[in-house]
Amino acid sequence: MKAVLNQIQLSSSDLVGHLNCGHLTGLDLRSIAGELAKPTQWDPLLEILRERGFRHEAAFIEHLVSLALSVEQIGGVGIEDTYVSATIAAMKRGVDVIVQGALRNGNWAGRVDVLRKVARPSKLGDWSYEIYDTKLARETRGGTVLQLCLYSDLLAAAQGCEPEFTYVVVPWTEFKPERLRVADYGAYYRKAKSATEAAVANGVRDTYPEPTGHCDICRWFEICDKRRRDDDHLSFVAGISRNQIAELTSHDINTLDALAQMPLPMPWKPERGAAQSYERVREQARIQAEARHTCKPNFELLPVETGLGLSGLPEPNEGDVFFDLEGDPFVGEHGLEYLFGYHYQDDGGQPAYVCDWSFDRAGEKAAFERFVDFVVERRKTYPGLHVYHFAPYEPAALKRLMGRYATREDEIDHFLRNLVFVDLYSVVRNGVRASVESYSIKRLETFYGYERNVTLRDANIALSAFQAGLELDDVSSITEAERDIVKGYNEDDCISTRHLRDWLEERRSQLVADGIDVPRRPLMEEVPSEDLSDRQKRVAELTEKLLVNIPIDESERSPEQHAQWILANILDWHRREDKAVWWEYFRLKDLSADELIDERAAVAGLTFVGEAAVSKGKTPTHRYKFVVQDTDVRPGKSLCQVGGNKFGSVVEISSESGTIDIKKRTDTAAVHPQAVFVHEHIRADEQAGALLRIGAFVGDNGITGTGRFQAARELLMRLPPLIDGRKLQQAGESTLAAAKRIANKLEQGVLPIQGPPGTGKSHTGARMICQFVADGKKVGITANSHKVIRNLLDKVIEAAEELNLDIRCIQKPEADNSEVGTARLGFAKKNEDLIDAMTSGDFHVAGATSFLWSRADAEDVLDVLFVDEAAQMSLANVLAVSQAAKRLVLLGDPQQLDQPSQGTHPDGVGVSSLEHVLGGQQTIRPEQGLFLAETWRMHPDVCDFISELFYESKLAPVAACRKQRIISTGAINGSGLRYLPVQHSGNASTSIEEAEAVAALVTKILKENPQWVDRDGKVCPLSLDDVVIITPYNAQVLEIQKRLPSARVGTVDKFQGQEAPIAIYSMATSSYAEAPRGMEFLYSSNRFNVAISRAKCLAILVASPAIFDVDCKTPRQMQLANSFCRYLELASTVQ
Repeated sequence: MKAVLNQIQLSSSDLVGHLNCGHLTGLDLRSIAGELAKPTQWDPLLEILRERGFRHEAAFIEHLVSLALSVEQIGGVGIEDTYVSATIAAMKRGVDVIVQGALRNGNWAGRVDVLRKVARPSKLGDWSYEIYDTKLARETRGGTVLQLCLYSDLLAAAQGCEPEFTYVVVPWTEFKPERLRVADYGAYYRKAKSATEAAVANGVRDTYPEPTGHCDICRWFEICDKRRRDDDHLSFVAGISRNQIAELTSHDINTLDALAQMPLPMPWKPERGAAQSYERVREQARIQAEARHTCKPNFELLPVETGLGLSGLPEPNEGDVFFDLEGDPFVGEHGLEYLFGYHYQDDGGQPAYVCDWSFDRAGEKAAFERFVDFVVERRKTYPGLHVYHFAPYEPAALKRLMGRYATREDEIDHFLRNLVFVDLYSVVRNGVRASVESYSIKRLETFYGYERNVTLRDANIALSAFQAGLELDDVSSITEAERDIVKGYNEDDCISTRHLRDWLEERRSQLVADGIDVPRRPLMEEVPSEDLSDRQKRVAELTEKLLVNIPIDESERSPEQHAQWILANILDWHRREDKAVWWEYFRLKDLSADELIDERAAVAGLTFVGEAAVSKGKTPTHRYKFVVQDTDVRPGKSLCQVGGNKFGSVVEISSESGTIDIKKRTDTAAVHPQAVFVHEHIRADEQAGALLRIGAFVGDNGITGTGRFQAARELLMRLPPLIDGRKLQQAGESTLAAAKRIANKLEQGVLPIQGPPGTGKSHTGARMICQFVADGKKVGITANSHKVIRNLLDKVIEAAEELNLDIRCIQKPEADNSEVGTARLGFAKKNEDLIDAMTSGDFHVAGATSFLWSRADAEDVLDVLFVDEAAQMSLANVLAVSQAAKRLVLLGDPQQLDQPSQGTHPDGVGVSSLEHVLGGQQTIRPEQGLFLAETWRMHPDVCDFISELFYESKLAPVAACRKQRIISTGAINGSGLRYLPVQHSGNASTSIEEAEAVAALVTKILKENPQWVDRDGKVCPLSLDDVVIITPYNAQVLEIQKRLPSARVGTVDKFQGQEAPIAIYSMATSSYAEAPRGMEFLYSSNRFNVAISRAKCLAILVASPAIFDVDCKTPRQMQLANSFCRYLELASTVQ
């Protein structure tokens, strides 16, 4: 940002800066006005990157020259008229490559690394230009894409034509650029640009320097930090959340001191979160205030809870290891853990330290294996050892590496199950209250007196050099002195972890000496079963056999080799999922009741009410009230209490009344915990066995050719279905007609059918099944749930009646099903009964889950198997069930709700079957399968948005949908997209403000005596039942139901497959920074697609304006935010 002839000239850095922090823009404006001196900063990394950036750009230019392209470089460094004119002149002459082009339009300007001519007409002639940017980071970042969007915008103004693509050229790629579609980020860019322009035009004066993630690298940090400290801002209370700050400020508690003096118990019932969480931060503020007033650091020990805090410390052991990783998340696609550091006591009792460097993928894998092997061997000598670390990063990283390289899986699983890892951060947070502003290990060192050998300043400079060298694939540029500094920094962290452990042990001993019982964390040795060991041996042998002569680098594999690589790595898919279930159990069991309130798998803040009305049997069913929270706990789920002991099962849970009924066990009848969490483990032996049979066949016979497991092998290779060599869908042929024709011709293989919202996926599938039956084929149906299977069976019966076709169906339902069969639909009590029924020919269509169809005795029992909601079923399970038939039909849509998965899997292995087929594309290719391109649900004004954002503009409504509209004298009428802005801040999974706004909106709509017109032109009264209210969070469902108890309210998952004239989507979260499950959940394109596409006539988004101001770190995040920004561009605002 700078002043040029009394006009403020803006650049891409101003655009990115305003997204990071609006207050930053205000400070920059005051600096230009002369009110503030602009801080000077020396950034060692910036200096390194600038010099190496010039080198990378020069190398790329040399590459372009070698292609015999004409190259012209624009001189100078500024954006003066001379350089802009020179750039335009070169463009008009049609120079192939223009280097350092200067572009300007209005207040915006920039210098572009490379403009490259493409054969696309513009006002220049038969050509135009696209932008190539040379960046050093191997992973393209959000700021880079935003910069390229700005440059593409400036280029569009210069050439009169918008570039379709822009490109990033990074090291390690032999100058092969990464292509980005400008439209995928355009709405997000335009929103950010207009916000920046408005801030500059209006002058930013009244903003406050709220802390953000940008503060650590901001040039204005010291000024903002001083203001916050002068104001005694609540953000200095360790562990306080924005949600809590919002609640406290609404009650005039605005400073740390004021919070420290807040009376306990609280004088009011908080609307955001549980009272005990506020009591916790109040006590934290108190100890910080006391230390500030006495000028002396202070700490106090928290009450002992078994398994938590100091009670979470295991018995010290001579073999204990103290572990710390150094990594860079921007090296390559997945980042790189480049230093494995661990401190321990050697056999002679002397301190030892290992610094294991890893500067590439092979080195990372080897260092990971060496560390795991070291711990395994050391445990033979010291079976009671533990690996201590600070914060959960290290175990999470080891799990990622285990999954990425599919190595040392049993060992990591054994470590996690046996609680080998000890997180001292968790011990501190649940055992000690200290007068620190954050519970980092460096701030805690003052209490145990550890003095570092490497200063943080020296470490940061050396770490900057590492970052530059690794991201540039220039490891040789990292000096020995820099390596020594980083090694010393890491060794300091490891040794400090040991000193912290020793200090915590001293605190524990003090309590014991005072007569307080502090139980130890127990050892949990478990010996794997012999069956498991035998199976794993078989998996390992088969995997090794399948991977012979298959390149490690995916780009070097043929399609057949890649298919076989996926098969080799999917053999252990179910075991990885099992591990994840147990790892999650061990994680949750170590959390306190206060910590469990933030977990979706838990219900916390429980208050015992009494015996529930449904209580019967020897053990009681108890009712508990719980505070508002975002929970996914559902009836039928098994529960554990704090600490992990089994507790009972959920009979009923009501978000409306905030109660949960729990069927107790005999040993928990008199126990009333503050929190419970779900833990269930369902074995998948049949599915895993089916994968082994497929793997064994391919190992012996290869993946190509005819024979057993034909559908599985063709699915792995993504082979299109062969139908007499003809196109799957002929010109002018409806998709339904094509589906029925294919049913008559499909001899083997896989037919994917992608069905966007309202396109009649089940309708098409049911009629295909009828065609198969009419041709004498035996048909199976499977899905993740009995409910989905039953829905398609009902559709088949309905279609058969329409077609006057005699069809008899059978289903293997859930165990407690008591339904009586009919002439059209029977029920099998046992799996064998259903298989016998299909083998005998007594029934034509059978429905069952993957547990049945993957059984060995189910192989080839069918002629064709339909997988419904195939985008929600893992590729592993679809391969397992595919053995039941030579023909496989996949019904689903990867653009809607995706498959639930917990495990860590190698790339391409953890996807759903339809994700695998689509290979990252939004829609299926015409030669690959059928795309249902007509929706019978949405008005064109709604459908156009859904089609553009999620289906490559290939989805269109049937003509009759244009008739659909709301008739009302009020503001909510007609059709299309609407936006209701609701100002709020600090909200995570609930917004009272939005709940009240939604209730007021619905009440107002219904007061206007509205009507709605369906696609047949019929006019109907609009009732409350004609409005669906959707939200990402169960906690927000509760808030809305309090105000609209009879309304159709639920989460996105509840409403998939449903529709209504009006769909309202309440976001609840105040801004991206408050998203409790992260950006990927809140801004999920799949969930947004489902929510908006429920609407026949009108979709109404209710959200905080700050939701659209997203600081995106990656292109993926920008794409997610882009959908919401595009909605905002197309929607009318509700006043």
